[in-house]
Amino acid sequence: MDHEEEEIEIPNYFICPISLEIMKDPVTTVSGITYDRQSIVKWLEKVPSCPVTKQPLPLDSDLTPNHMLRRLIQHWCVENETRGVVRISTPRAPPGKLNVVEEIKNLKGFGQEALGREETLQKLEVLAMEGNNRRLMCEAGVHKSLILFVVKCTSEDEEGRRRIKGLDQSLRLLHLIGVPSNDAKTILIENDRIMESLTWLLHQEDFFNRAYTIVILKNLMEHTSSHIVERLNPEIFKGIIEFLKDVVSSLNRTSPTVRDTVQSSRPSLGKKEPLKLDHSLVIKQAVTAALMILLETSSWSRNRSILVDLGAVSELIELEMSYSGEKRITELMLGVLSRLCCCANGRAEILSHRGGIAVVTKRLLRVSPVADDRAISILSTVSKFSPENMVVEEMVNVGTVEKLCSVLGMDCGLNLKEKAKDILKDHFDEWKKFPCIDITLLTKLLSSSPKDPLTEFNSRVGV
Repeated sequence: MDHEEEEIEIPNYFICPISLEIMKDPVTTVSGITYDRQSIVKWLEKVPSCPVTKQPLPLDSDLTPNHMLRRLIQHWCVENETRGVVRISTPRAPPGKLNVVEEIKNLKGFGQEALGREETLQKLEVLAMEGNNRRLMCEAGVHKSLILFVVKCTSEDEEGRRRIKGLDQSLRLLHLIGVPSNDAKTILIENDRIMESLTWLLHQEDFFNRAYTIVILKNLMEHTSSHIVERLNPEIFKGIIEFLKDVVSSLNRTSPTVRDTVQSSRPSLGKKEPLKLDHSLVIKQAVTAALMILLETSSWSRNRSILVDLGAVSELIELEMSYSGEKRITELMLGVLSRLCCCANGRAEILSHRGGIAVVTKRLLRVSPVADDRAISILSTVSKFSPENMVVEEMVNVGTVEKLCSVLGMDCGLNLKEKAKDILKDHFDEWKKFPCIDITLLTKLLSSSPKDPLTEFNSRVGV
């Protein structure tokens, strides 16, 4: 009798809840659920919670090896080997606390000299693959040593040269372990050369080094003195805007892809790179960090003027048109644009861009309440303080009038409705000149009480 087609029943508790495959290295999280190590580590890099219980689960959470389950799985695989089941070898234990402590001792003993050795950086990268080890590194101040090493690499010596060796790995490792908020408050104040180094890095060719730099800069700036934020070097703004421009170019396929760029610009580390980072996640983190920096710094009029002069408005609009579908990115982009609208040149840039008013209108009522508030604020500011003929024609052409009527006819915030109503009232005489505008409906919506527009609008659309 032929048993080749006989189905093999796999015990449910051998299966990883994430990959739905037999676990090779089962580990139990603090939430009490067991996963395959590789699957849960990749999951936590993107979502800091348990996939089953939804309990918060930071990336540096302890992952306890489930030796008993692993042995059961291995025994079962051996018993079913004749039926086509592949044996599972015993996984190598990941580097643990003792390894981290040893490397930290070496780092402290040899100082910056140790980081200059490729072997030291590679060992630290391998150790950093375990989330708990990253916490130990931060507690020991490894991030401070890395920052100082980056400063040393980017500073010119007596002959005007910079020592670049080890810089790529240092930035990658620093991005991975992060900078604790309690240290970020003082790091920039204690060493003014750090900002100079980060500024220099923002203008280099390596795309991912710039991405890591932006994330590091955001971590340092969100906890530092407002005086530093207010007087930020314009070259930093320029570097950030150029980075966003390169992201847009890559997404639109008008230049070599980011992956091709990084592969051609980063030197080889040997046969096997010790640490594999999710490139798409790194880009998303960097874009988010860049927008957070722009949002924070654009609170000051001096910074707003610099950003507008550097072409920030156009790049932000292009970014949103290319990077659509990301709620947080859209909210941040609209937040920055709403602040840049505070200056005349900013408003003029939005109006002159082919997709300026259009993309803001499109995001209204489609993303989140936060995005709605920021989008209506942009439309309101542009509507009030820009030449009426330009505003009216553009808003009619891209469907802004219809969208504002939708706001009045929907069950949304009162503040949102009031701003929409004000825009429509301010230019009512101009709207009447366009045959595509339903003036009868518009008149009733504007003359109705806050509760009446919903009924009127629904009756018009047949609800």
